[in-house]
Amino acid sequence: MLPINDIDALFGLFMVFIRCSAAFLSSPMFGAQNTPMTIRIFTSLAVSFAISMAARTHLGHAPENIGGLLMTVGNEVASGLLIGMLLQLVIYAAMIAGSFLDMQIGLGMSQTMNPLLGVPVSIMGQFKMMLGTMIFISINGHHMVIQAVVHSYDVAPTLTASDLGLLKNQIPVLLTQFMLMSIQIAAPVLAVSVIIDAALGLMTKAMPQLQPIQIGAPAKLALGMASISLCLPALVVATQSGVGRSIELIGRVFTR
Repeated sequence: MLPINDIDALFGLFMVFIRCSAAFLSSPMFGAQNTPMTIRIFTSLAVSFAISMAARTHLGHAPENIGGLLMTVGNEVASGLLIGMLLQLVIYAAMIAGSFLDMQIGLGMSQTMNPLLGVPVSIMGQFKMMLGTMIFISINGHHMVIQAVVHSYDVAPTLTASDLGLLKNQIPVLLTQFMLMSIQIAAPVLAVSVIIDAALGLMTKAMPQLQPIQIGAPAKLALGMASISLCLPALVVATQSGVGRSIELIGRVFTR
């Protein structure tokens, strides 16, 4: 039979592994569907070994009954999912902005398989999502995921009822901010589309025999792609801002 210290060490490693796995599988880059499951598991296990000794002092002793173990496992899963999903919302905001653009420039009917989610999405939505993921990596967002997991043990190893109240109040605000951010990313292309539609309307009034679709579709596509190219820096700023807001909320939840 293992000594008490060994049991507590194994318990701490197991709990850290569960939180890391939940955070990684729900976060950008680590949670990509095309990443082999073996790599995900071994990445979570490697990080767990690296931080388990520091986090073990915050976990206490192993529960003496199955009920306590299940409650602890549930807390670890919820904490990891919270960290990963709050950061994943930034990438979803970029994808929603791309979907807005597809509808405006005439690519709304085109669908392609997204390797990160494993579901079909529009072309520009996939482009914005993958570009947002690359920006997330370039600003060391994957390091922020690991730092958030470590910091969650330093300040508060468990979620409490007050944390749930804070999330209930703050997550709708965060979702509203991200939806506004999506509209802001797509705003230049939306403005170009409105101008083209207005011009086509005037041309149709002046020349009723004119076919607006034959002229408008290529014009909207060409000018829309040009606007998207010119406004790519806005996605960088929006991604950085969104990651900052998510990290701020994670810090507020795991602060005592």
